[in-house]
Amino acid sequence: MLVSVIMSVYNSDKYLDDAINSILNQSYKEFEFLIIDDGSSDNSEAIIKKYAANDRRIILIKNEKNLGLASSLNKGIHLAKGKYIARQDADDFSAPDRLEKQVEFALQNSDIDVIGSNCFIIDISGSVVYQNKTYSKRRDFNSNLLNCKAIFPHGSVLLKKDKVLEVGLYDPRFYYSQDGELWLRMISNKARIHIMEQPLYYYRSAPRAFNKKYLAQCMYNNVKQMIYADGEKPEVVEAELEKVKIHIANSEPILRPFYMADYWKSLANGAYLNGGKLSVSYKYIIKAVQERNSPKNYIHYLAMCCMYLFPSKMVKSIFRIDQGTI
Repeated sequence: MLVSVIMSVYNSDKYLDDAINSILNQSYKEFEFLIIDDGSSDNSEAIIKKYAANDRRIILIKNEKNLGLASSLNKGIHLAKGKYIARQDADDFSAPDRLEKQVEFALQNSDIDVIGSNCFIIDISGSVVYQNKTYSKRRDFNSNLLNCKAIFPHGSVLLKKDKVLEVGLYDPRFYYSQDGELWLRMISNKARIHIMEQPLYYYRSAPRAFNKKYLAQCMYNNVKQMIYADGEKPEVVEAELEKVKIHIANSEPILRPFYMADYWKSLANGAYLNGGKLSVSYKYIIKAVQERNSPKNYIHYLAMCCMYLFPSKMVKSIFRIDQGTI
């Protein structure tokens, strides 16, 4: 077995059909598909069983309680028979030739341990907003990862199983940002990373209704700085991770006002700054205007419409805007 696809699922029934079908319909057919239901309470398990009954490549693994993404992926990696592990997230989907292209590159470049790709950004309905071409242009992976910049979408990766076992798998202490920590650890262990220019993945951008997850990600990034930049002692790192754990367990999620308006506005800017069609940017501005808004947001929308009259390259150069932050 050359390829094992691993997907962890937690209450993802809304998008699960798209994710599963995108793997089953790959042009590259020879793989096993390990799907870990991480204690879902929605219809996710029934959906997985429906597909597993009709496709022998699917192996359902059931967690009796929610273990988190890192622990679930580690379980899948241990059970995987493939030389390469391909990831897939339950709310995204892959291009039909993704595995074919990545496997072909992997076999031709045996010195490469981790392969990601550029991607299309899609909205909550699955519509393509723009193509993110920035990942393949990144060179200093270590610096980007330490500055909250993803080097590729987690779900787009194909990596060598023996290499990820060698460095100790995902760190289960990282409930979020576990992929960035793993890439930093692999880099520190001389792993070689390549990001393909082809957009082989469709990453679903979602609204940020609450700040709790975002704040936890920032705290985890501070821990990564402590480990990979400052060289802090393990006991200091462990104490900081305990603080993050307490934050996740005890902090109350507070609904962000006007979060849907902010979501559509961010997609409008993303399309503009990444060379998308202006009609797409204006479409999302209209969506933002139609949401519940604060009065000052309307001034922002007007300013954005005026900004869109200028070439995006000029605006990015003037304001030194870089895409790809988490």
